[in-house]
Amino acid sequence: MDHPAELYMGRSDPFQGKSLEAKIRELADREEIRELVATYAHRMAHGPAASDLFTDDGAYINRGTAEVPANEVRGRAALDRHFSDRTAWPERPLPMIHNHLISIDGDRASGICSVEIRLAAKGTSIIASGYYKDRYRREHGRWKFTERDCSFFHWVPLQQGWA
Repeated sequence: MDHPAELYMGRSDPFQGKSLEAKIRELADREEIRELVATYAHRMAHGPAASDLFTDDGAYINRGTAEVPANEVRGRAALDRHFSDRTAWPERPLPMIHNHLISIDGDRASGICSVEIRLAAKGTSIIASGYYKDRYRREHGRWKFTERDCSFFHWVPLQQGWA
């Protein structure tokens, strides 16, 4: 993955020169995208299926770490398998997603957000942090992910720390 600096360097006022109506539309779009991301986080933590948050041609990419293998999931069938209902799983990730930056262009948008994850894996407490580089598309009046591209800075046992 290219470094995501293009998503946060040289940002200008996204509302500059826009009419009040255009500003309100963009604020509503930003809030809908934030709701999409928050829904994803809560579904990951609580287990309900999350594939419907992606477009049919959507993709989930995890760049992996030394401890976690990389994987790429593309298309409706693969997303349905990967993001199936996990409510019965004893160990689910607890993602905390924040620091959103969103750029909107009509019915398409891109963004970056930070993620911190807490989870238990085979009795070991794990802490991780990284970021999602996202692409979104509005379909039938609803924002969805076309791509969630995840990179981690660290993924380590809590006792080990990341220093």
